[in-house]
Amino acid sequence: MLHKGMDKVKRMQYEEALEVFDRLLAVNSQIPEAWNNKGVALFRLGRSDEALECYGKTLAIDPDNLDALRNTGFVLRCLGKNEEALQVYDTVLQKGGDAIDFESTAGVLISLGKLEEAINCLFLAKDMMPLDRFEEEIGILKGMILEKKNPAPEPVPEAKKDGTDAIQTTEGKE
Repeated sequence: MLHKGMDKVKRMQYEEALEVFDRLLAVNSQIPEAWNNKGVALFRLGRSDEALECYGKTLAIDPDNLDALRNTGFVLRCLGKNEEALQVYDTVLQKGGDAIDFESTAGVLISLGKLEEAINCLFLAKDMMPLDRFEEEIGILKGMILEKKNPAPEPVPEAKKDGTDAIQTTEGKE
């Protein structure tokens, strides 16, 4: 029955998937994969809080379930709860996360303005899995860091059409 529900999720039949997972969980509420996949269906239906509850139930049964942790981090990130998402992604990395998890962590760090930490995550991701997109993301982030350290100067006002400067000076009284 679990595979039937997962198939419904893959086919984007989320309401039907929920029915399958609910029937399965009524028989045995200790199946972490059922809770996790129910959470996926709920998230796809826009029910983020309920999805997070399902991921929590998954983790109560199986605290090392990386899929539920990743899903929790993703939903928190989508909700703009970046500090909480960062804590979850840190846990994923501590439990053996992969290159994509480092990339996800970098995304959260960028949202929090922690660009140097983000680029370190991307370097680690690239070391684990040499994908072109990691190299591109690193290049973009290097530019962001340089811009932050050396902001572009303000544009100089143009001269007025009558030939006088746009910048006016004040005469000091001595």
